[in-house]
Amino acid sequence: MKIVLVHYTAPPVTGGVERIVGEQARLLRSRGHTVSLACFEGGQGMQLDSLIPLSRNASRTEFVAYLSSAFSGSDCVLLHNVGTMPFVPELTAALRELPARLPATRWICWVHDLALGNPDYAALLETPGTHPYAEACPDWEYVAVSGLRTRQVESLLHVPCTLIPNGIDPVFTLQLSPRVAALAETHAWWDADAVLLHPARLLPRKAVETGIHLTQAVRSLGVNLQYIITGADDPHNPAHSVYAHHLKTLAEKLHLTDSVHFLGESLAVGPRELCDIFQIADAVFFPSVREGFGLPVLEAGVFGKPVFCPDCEPLSDLPGAITYAPDTTPSDLACWLIRQLKARDTITARRKILRDYRWPSIYLNYIAPLLERPPILLQP
Repeated sequence: MKIVLVHYTAPPVTGGVERIVGEQARLLRSRGHTVSLACFEGGQGMQLDSLIPLSRNASRTEFVAYLSSAFSGSDCVLLHNVGTMPFVPELTAALRELPARLPATRWICWVHDLALGNPDYAALLETPGTHPYAEACPDWEYVAVSGLRTRQVESLLHVPCTLIPNGIDPVFTLQLSPRVAALAETHAWWDADAVLLHPARLLPRKAVETGIHLTQAVRSLGVNLQYIITGADDPHNPAHSVYAHHLKTLAEKLHLTDSVHFLGESLAVGPRELCDIFQIADAVFFPSVREGFGLPVLEAGVFGKPVFCPDCEPLSDLPGAITYAPDTTPSDLACWLIRQLKARDTITARRKILRDYRWPSIYLNYIAPLLERPPILLQP
């Protein structure tokens, strides 16, 4: 499908709607659509098939002629805020005329903000003949980004309106490196119920088996837990490669190869990669019972992640340590861990955001159905 996005400005111009437009363009192209962008400023560096520059000095007539040609052959035009915010009235007036000239094109007015009913724009909207915002365009469909905006569109413009929330791109938000971002997508860490990080080398005293058995016990309770171990073999003691082989064999025996991830096999975990994984994780699991200090407990605190570890020194002396009895069985530890995760509103909210508001979910649940169904237009 050939889709044109229209907004006043676009990235690298900074702004909330600009960011959404940029991410939506990238999303649509990733789903096989041909995407163009029409704007007055920005668009450089965006993932687009074409950029349609607009001039603020153009008249309504000039806009009509220019956009009739520029939008010709498009299947759908997404009008981000340009149909409801009074920044360039000549452009909005022209856009209202285009459906008659391009009847095969679908027009969707995407409402982030609405001047009508907003006291900040009351004086402007009272000036006669300067704006085309006081009534709905009968040839446009209306989409709004929240329940509030949907109700405002329906009550003020008297037109049906579809709710499609904004999405989030965690790779951009967390500024993840490309290789770690690829791992998150490949292993579906964003869609997990919880991601547990064990920052440690593959040494026997790190008790990595405890985490593997815990993962099996948690998953047996219907919880999609992903367990990430950062470490590689100890370069100072090649004999420990036997232990690493034992761990990998154990994960395979328990059918956990899609849940237990030895990160050192995929990339060299340096400071940047470790930072990325800390941000992806919901919590840190550090089951070692013999430590000289326990630096990961402090690192977890700096990243604002809860850290679960056995109730033994020196780990239990460190701030932020959430402890369990060292002799807790995997099944009991699994129940305890699930209770701990569910009790933390920030984790449950984070998981809901990643599950329901990530752009792939928004596309699957909202945008694709919108593009596939017949238009819903204002009845004449």
